[in-house]
Amino acid sequence: MATYALQKNILDSISEISFRLIIHEPFYGHFFSGLIKEITEKIPTLAVGSHQNLIILFINPTFWQEELNTHELKMGVLKHEILHIVLKHIFRHQGFNHKEIFNVAADLVVNQYINRSHLTPGAVFLDNFPELELKPHEHVNYYYDKLLDLYKNFCNAPTSEDGIENQAWSNLKNLLKSTSDAQSKHTTWQEIDEMGNAEKDILEAAINQSLENTLQRTKRKDFDTLPGQLQEYLQAFQLSLIPTINWKRLLRIFANNSSRTKIKNTLRRPSKRYGTNPGIKVLKKQKLLVALDTSGSIEESELEDFFSEIYHIWKQGAEILVVECDTQIQQQYMYKGTTPSSVNGRGGTDFNAPLTFANEQYHPDGLIYFTDGEGPKPQIFCNSPILWVITKQGVSVDSIQEFQGRKIKIN
Repeated sequence: MATYALQKNILDSISEISFRLIIHEPFYGHFFSGLIKEITEKIPTLAVGSHQNLIILFINPTFWQEELNTHELKMGVLKHEILHIVLKHIFRHQGFNHKEIFNVAADLVVNQYINRSHLTPGAVFLDNFPELELKPHEHVNYYYDKLLDLYKNFCNAPTSEDGIENQAWSNLKNLLKSTSDAQSKHTTWQEIDEMGNAEKDILEAAINQSLENTLQRTKRKDFDTLPGQLQEYLQAFQLSLIPTINWKRLLRIFANNSSRTKIKNTLRRPSKRYGTNPGIKVLKKQKLLVALDTSGSIEESELEDFFSEIYHIWKQGAEILVVECDTQIQQQYMYKGTTPSSVNGRGGTDFNAPLTFANEQYHPDGLIYFTDGEGPKPQIFCNSPILWVITKQGVSVDSIQEFQGRKIKIN
């Protein structure tokens, strides 16, 4: 374990590098400043891992001081780890059968964004595999597939008669060894693989928030200095933060009927005349029922759209009870910002059950019904305001004009 003096020395060095990054490469600097750092000898180099639903950057003290002996090397390796987080490689690791090849493919992606002289010896680049003629700035799947084909072709093949081995295969073999940098740096990703879906959702939401904060702090002129392909990825991420529907505006439909309030103390002093408590402020909190159409006509992509929009409603501060319904309510739960791993239903469609539930049991300030609109007109009149949200592939708004309430179609 590193001594207190050594840890302080390393933390001072990390602060200096953080300052240099903010000055010279603000995107990386701002993102790095939001990461939790832990100095430990449990990992051989630097690695990204997690603890208590937080992303942790683990730093080996010997590696930091002795092998990263210049500011450029320190910044290069930090950028390498940051890019693995930003590009979500730490979550994608689980979806690939050959983890070691995925590790190499992920390194091929991020190292293209970093000056070669700022990376440690042994870093992997496209020209390590000359026979494959790899295209630059491709997705991690592309490099994984190419390397996997190489592995399958040569794994059990004998060496050529002239004794000259394929250079790409020779390099890949070395990179697949457990002692190589490509493998030792990614051992902590396995712990993320083993997390439950809810934990991963919380972790990814924290990363998204950190990335959103970073982009807000990064000036336009600094953003424009990033590589073009990275800019495209980050612009797509920013677009994903914009809800399809302006929920802030539409939720005002229900605001006037809100009966849920919360009392909050203000900073005002207690009244000397009456001896009362400090000033109070009445906060309205909307109690919403969200009905989710889980009938057989709803596709997985449409469910993803539903939960994306539900997340944006939740971020506006609403209290949300979700009911999953086909011909009847199959499941109900309070929404807390995470997407369930599966939904119940997949039968026919009957819109009446959530309306009855709203009238007789939940009494919400408003009901939002996500559906494709495929089904007979509901026969129940809902006592709460209703907003029907129709999927991209669903029926036209005109075809459900007789439905009670307001209708809107996801673009």
